Amino acid sequence: MLFLQAQETPLHIAAHVKEGEKVAEMLLKSGADVNAEQENGETAMHIAARYGNLKMMQALIEEGGDVTSQSKAGENPLHIAVRHCHAHVVEEILTYLASEKSLMEAVVCVNQENKEGETPLHLAAEIKKDMIHFEHEDIKIIEILMEYDVDITAATKLTWETPLHYSARVGNADVLLEMLKNFRSHQLQQVINKQAKNGWSPLLMAAERGHTEIVKILLQNHARVDVFDEHGKAALHLAAENGNKEIADILLQHKAFVNAKTKLGLTPLHLAAQNGYNRLVKLLVETHMASIDVLSLTKRTPLHVAALSGQLDVCSTLLNIKADINATDIHGQTPLHLAAENDHSEVVKLFLKHKPELATTANEEGSTCAHIAASKGSVAVIKELLKFNKNGVTSARNKTNDSSPLHLAAAGGHTDVVKVLLEAGASASEENAEGMTAVHLAAKYGHINVLDALKGTMSFKIHSTKARHFLFLSGTGLTALHVAAQFGQVDFVREILTKVPATVQSEVPQSTMEGRLIREHTSESGYTPLHLAAQSGHENLVRLLLNYPGVQADAQTHLQGSTPLHLAAQNGHTAVVGLLLSKSTSHLLLKDKRGRTCLHLAAANGHSQMVRVLLGQGAEINDVDKNGWTPLHFAAKSGFLETVRFLVESGASSKLECKEGKLPIQYAAEENHQETLSFLLRRGSNSLKLIEDRKFIFDLMVCGKMNKNKVIVEFVLHSPAPLNTAVKLSRAFNVTALKEKERSMDLLNAAKCCEGMATELLTVASGGKSAGYILRAVDHRNTSMLDCLIESQQKDVVAHPAVQKYLTEVWYGNLKWATWKIALLFFCFLLCPPVWLIFSLPLRHRFNKIPIIKFMSHLVSHIFLILLFILTIVYPPINPIYLGHMLPAWNEWLLLAWLAGVLVSELTHPGERVGLAWIRVLVLGFSAIGFFCHILAIAFHIPDRLNCLFVRNIFLSISMTLSFMQFLEFLTFHHLFGPWAIIIRDLMKDLARFAVILVLFEIAFTMNLSAIYQPVYPVDTSIENHTSNDNGTKIQTPLEISFKLFFALFGLVDPDSMPPLIRTPAFTKAITNFIFGVYLVVTVIVLINLLIAMMSDTYQRIQAQSDTEWKFGRAMLIRDMNRKSGTPSPFNLFTVLYFYVKTLCKHGGKICCYQGRELMTEEHEDLSHILDNTSLDMLTHTHVGWIRTTKRTQISPEGGFIRPSRQSGLVQIEEVTDWQSVAVRYLSLKGQTDGTLVEKDPPPYEDSLNIQSFGFKRF
Repeated sequence: MLFLQAQETPLHIAAHVKEGEKVAEMLLKSGADVNAEQENGETAMHIAARYGNLKMMQALIEEGGDVTSQSKAGENPLHIAVRHCHAHVVEEILTYLASEKSLMEAVVCVNQENKEGETPLHLAAEIKKDMIHFEHEDIKIIEILMEYDVDITAATKLTWETPLHYSARVGNADVLLEMLKNFRSHQLQQVINKQAKNGWSPLLMAAERGHTEIVKILLQNHARVDVFDEHGKAALHLAAENGNKEIADILLQHKAFVNAKTKLGLTPLHLAAQNGYNRLVKLLVETHMASIDVLSLTKRTPLHVAALSGQLDVCSTLLNIKADINATDIHGQTPLHLAAENDHSEVVKLFLKHKPELATTANEEGSTCAHIAASKGSVAVIKELLKFNKNGVTSARNKTNDSSPLHLAAAGGHTDVVKVLLEAGASASEENAEGMTAVHLAAKYGHINVLDALKGTMSFKIHSTKARHFLFLSGTGLTALHVAAQFGQVDFVREILTKVPATVQSEVPQSTMEGRLIREHTSESGYTPLHLAAQSGHENLVRLLLNYPGVQADAQTHLQGSTPLHLAAQNGHTAVVGLLLSKSTSHLLLKDKRGRTCLHLAAANGHSQMVRVLLGQGAEINDVDKNGWTPLHFAAKSGFLETVRFLVESGASSKLECKEGKLPIQYAAEENHQETLSFLLRRGSNSLKLIEDRKFIFDLMVCGKMNKNKVIVEFVLHSPAPLNTAVKLSRAFNVTALKEKERSMDLLNAAKCCEGMATELLTVASGGKSAGYILRAVDHRNTSMLDCLIESQQKDVVAHPAVQKYLTEVWYGNLKWATWKIALLFFCFLLCPPVWLIFSLPLRHRFNKIPIIKFMSHLVSHIFLILLFILTIVYPPINPIYLGHMLPAWNEWLLLAWLAGVLVSELTHPGERVGLAWIRVLVLGFSAIGFFCHILAIAFHIPDRLNCLFVRNIFLSISMTLSFMQFLEFLTFHHLFGPWAIIIRDLMKDLARFAVILVLFEIAFTMNLSAIYQPVYPVDTSIENHTSNDNGTKIQTPLEISFKLFFALFGLVDPDSMPPLIRTPAFTKAITNFIFGVYLVVTVIVLINLLIAMMSDTYQRIQAQSDTEWKFGRAMLIRDMNRKSGTPSPFNLFTVLYFYVKTLCKHGGKICCYQGRELMTEEHEDLSHILDNTSLDMLTHTHVGWIRTTKRTQISPEGGFIRPSRQSGLVQIEEVTDWQSVAVRYLSLKGQTDGTLVEKDPPPYEDSLNIQSFGFKRF
């Protein structure tokens, strides 16, 4: 059966049988395959070579057997013959190959490697003397192989070893000598010191194996003694490590370094001492002067390692030759410490006899030999130490936790050591730094035998008096029973309960300070063993304690009022909770002194399974603590997603606020719990409230930045009206960026993200059609969506084609006129003012409600205002100043009326105060100053009166100039001029910034030159009388110099044009020229070029955004026109007066109360309905809606009232469309999905709403 498994043929079997060649001859004649292989790839030739069956091999060769075939191990018959030391077979194989084949075939066969890289020479070098069959057979094999040019330097594949390594390992000196004879002189030095993969040369291998003859031969052939292996060991280290004294001596005689160190810093003396080679130690120290106290990398001396290994003789020898017994390693341990740690009592005794005071020496942890021996349970060492220093052994404390040897012995369960120490007088009631006595430590580790040893030495009811923090609790004065319960030592608890009641409570820990007992009131107390067992989750122990009489499952601690159920739930021990609830489910409702139930604690620590159990037992899911926190608040703040999900799915409300007014989602965002925040966002939230919380906005940005704004997208899409939320959220981010300067860039990026979402949501919601029905919808403040976009500065959204299309429809109303007709109407307004008057007044027509007609009316009014300015102060002057007429002429009265109308328009419809809109205010301001100057002139006489009138004209001219600039605002509506108006506006900002810097330099150089122009010498009266009329010699004032410097910017003043210097040194002129030159360089070359560069950059930047900016400005213009009255100045003076009189008559004295403006607005609306009841269209309703939505909710003053709103037809933005479907389509465009959106039921108004239901007509 074995033969079949090995795939042996009869020929294989015959090959290893003596005289099997006859059988083989029969088999071969019967057709047997001479080169048949068995399972390992060997042929009959391999078998014959293994057993040295020469005749069999010759018979196989005659039948064509292959002497070079390789087995699966890569070995040919020559390998096998050499391995088994059959010289005659080796000779036969090589002779056959050389004679019958070729010499090259023989050379190849000799150098052929097996799978491990071994050549036949490797195997020959490994032959031992007990393997040879006749004398010098091993040498003969080497000689035969050498005849065929075998490679003596060949190395194996895995270990890189040469035949010399093999020979050194085996120790066959004859083989080594024979190989060395065949080396050429230039090869010998290289090969004899060649290192294997582990760094060993043949010398290291021989030294490690203890082959003295090999070592001598190698050294005679110049082997190096300073070769080191991968661990830094030389031959001397290996010899010392293995106790080869003779080899070590030989190596030292050949100049080996006696104090050479390994990579770990060990010398040969360390290694000899460690392994107890005492004679070798003496040789190294006494004969070869090895350093006695040499240090390793861990700063250990030979005495340290000898003590560590318990080498008594070596320790004695080293001490006799004055080794340092006080030396410490990197851990502060002496040799005595190491001996004690490893229970070498005899070595300890030797050290203490040599130096008794070592018994109290401590290492860096403060542990003496007694501590170390006690922790290891070394009774013999403890007894030896007690003989030398009884008091030191029993009372010594370490630095780690102030433990005595008794503490360490008790903690380790070393009963014999405990008994010895107690008999020696050790105190069983002393505590370590953690407040633990010996019985506490025994309880912690469950050593019942130590408890038996401590009987009678102390009371087992003793409480710890020190605060400690090694448990889940901190600062509690516990008994040993408490400690055992905390660590689940059931057997110990069962044993100690016979001596201590199960109802014992912990006490407030105490700490001693300056001789006074200080009580720590902040530490918890009142724990029973059941509390601690429940907290640690020891089910069997809880069951044991519950069965003891008097144990209360609802006992509360003193400070926090925690019950065992609270502690078990807090730490997620469901089995323990089940046991406690089996006593009474009413414990679920118990609250601690902070108002928290077990459900609060379980949720706060993320124990989802515990939450399931408690809710299944009837816990109140929305119960609140004293701070108003629900379990969901705790879970969200801690970021436990699974717990949050289960609570919400079980009915927990995510919209309950705590006393701070915060929702669970706000705490999740505050702690940056992204997954929890994402889940709560998908479940819906009060988006309007959250947006008003600046802290939440900042936290949302932080979370969004960490996950590519995912939570921001979810916040928007899962709100009732995503478009409205995106707009307000973008605004909130922008506002927060102004206050949070450090993260302003991140906040602005988040705002940009929201603005982009708003744009895309509007695209999806409008579906390529007009977005009017969305833009007319109102938010919770009854502000239209278009107003929200403008107020929130959502320029990209406003620039959206759908919004612009809607604005165009609003701009033209239902007016279907061609452009040339509108232009013709405008010129009719200019050339025929009655036509303008008819279209402007609120008569029975619809035109004064159309924004473009309003715009043209106001533009014509503005043109006429400029004409009045020109007639008054420019040409032809109807009432010239020099005439001194104080009574205004007709044109001045008309100008005053016109400006009064502008003022009334500003007061009743102020519009937006941004950009160019401030020009209107400036025009009114300068005009008012001008008219005040006219009135002031009455108090003066000529010529002062004329001066006042002149000043009036100057201020009016400024107003006129600004009025011309106001045309830029009117041009905003046009696509050709609108972008230019935006660019000019921003360039003016750059110019204003430049002016500030220029003024600083202007003042600086003005003051500098004014100081230089001050006279130095006194006045020469003789010269002064002759030149008293010379204006060039007067002292220059700073104002005059400032004018000169300003005009020098434009090349109108050069150094020669500067005023002459008087009564100053001659070189002052040079100083003046130098300063003037510096001024020109700084201002003209630096500042003006900087202005040009800055304005160029601004132009390029704004030009790219000018289209968006223009569209946004156009939207503001159209909205303002829609809000404004269609009656321009000065006709609005009469219409407003009419409305006030009518309101006064209708509502009595209420016109002067708080509701005056509201009443006026509604009267205006009523009049519009009365005048043209048949022309109601979309635009009319839009006009009324926009006016009404500008109102804000107000609190009525005492005694007042709020006028009932008559806003019919206004639709909330949440109801204007199916936002859920919009959000789903938005995500699909992004290649994303959201199951929570798909799962929601669609609103009932999805397909039922239409534009007519909003109160607007279709176009």
